[in-house]
Amino acid sequence: MSNFPSPAARDEAYQKAVAAFESRQWSLASDLFETLYQDQQTPELNRYVVASLYHNEKYLMAEQYAAEQNGIYLTSAKDFQLRLDVALKNQQFIFAREFCALAAAETWRAGGLAQIEAAEAASTETLAATQRVIAKQFYHLGDVPFNEQRERLEHARQLPLAMYLQGVQYLLVDPFLHPLLRADLLEGLMRLHVDQTVKLHWLDDQTYTVAVKDLQPVGTSKAAVAFQKYLQEDLGQRDPMLAANLQQTITLQLMMLYPFIDRTITDPVSWAQTIAGLPLTTAVSEEMIKEMQDWQTTLNRFVAELFGAIGGQNPENPENE
Repeated sequence: MSNFPSPAARDEAYQKAVAAFESRQWSLASDLFETLYQDQQTPELNRYVVASLYHNEKYLMAEQYAAEQNGIYLTSAKDFQLRLDVALKNQQFIFAREFCALAAAETWRAGGLAQIEAAEAASTETLAATQRVIAKQFYHLGDVPFNEQRERLEHARQLPLAMYLQGVQYLLVDPFLHPLLRADLLEGLMRLHVDQTVKLHWLDDQTYTVAVKDLQPVGTSKAAVAFQKYLQEDLGQRDPMLAANLQQTITLQLMMLYPFIDRTITDPVSWAQTIAGLPLTTAVSEEMIKEMQDWQTTLNRFVAELFGAIGGQNPENPENE
């Protein structure tokens, strides 16, 4: 339902908002543009809301709105600079670096990275004690329940790159960290275009050496592409609800198996049919069937831990048994 009784009333509110913005009445402009944006989430209104809030020194709110449409800030130098300014005011250093690493940001990348490095240096002087606390909590992520791990991970994105990378390298070999978060950290290094090798404790309890530059997004794996084809063009046509449920399960499994997805899933269709309890449509050896079933047991255990944590339960608590 619209916040305005008529298109004319909405247009009048827009004109007032623009007038307030141009006359630098930031508080009034932000209030008016927030109301307009709640009515229609257009790129133009998002930029106006974010700029108004930024100039009104409501940096956290500006960040929240900007994050809803990050892509629209890659169309001009002015828009790019606004998004970067908002991120740096919120000490969102890791996001800022990821933003600069995007292909569409190439023109402004060097200048953006220079600003980030300067902001990191300044924050190290003024927020040293706070950063030490965040870093300490980050490095010991595996010591706390999953929900708190997620919170600490978000806070860690406010650390300067060197401190963040130090923690990530430590956590990638932490056997107590949920594999979903390990995968998220690893894929994050890929988004940052970090040119180094790291050690990774994987689901088979083995430690591997991984070259970050060789990583690809989860969704580009051969298995992920094959799953999409099967779920959309085959199963999705026969049983849309089952296909939708399988999609959620498989998305989680792909993340947890990262970066060795294709090494693990060699027959995506049979894998999906095994999860769903459907008859296999291709000839598969007994050995491969057992291997897929064993993987399902392992992955289901981690999924149970995940949803137990989200539901407020601790799967390691005997009272939950």
